[in-house]
Amino acid sequence: MNDFLNVLMSLQLPFALIPVLTFTSLPGVMHDFANGLFWRVAGGLLILLICSINMYFVVAYVMALHSLALYIGAALLSVIYLAFVAYL
Repeated sequence: MNDFLNVLMSLQLPFALIPVLTFTSLPGVMHDFANGLFWRVAGGLLILLICSINMYFVVAYVMALHSLALYIGAALLSVIYLAFVAYL
């Protein structure tokens, strides 16, 4: 159960990181405190790195379950999840 909860938390992480970077980069919201171009790029790369590491752990967890039905379900959910994260 502990591994499953860690996987769920790692899947929820982009829903916190991406809006934070987006809102702190908007001059209309943050005025003088908005992120500059360097911090937007650095933050985006850092979010990409963190999300990639988390996706690796999710794939490793699902592969350890050894069930074809779970593989197919996880693949379909992954496509939907990645499409939604890309939409954000």
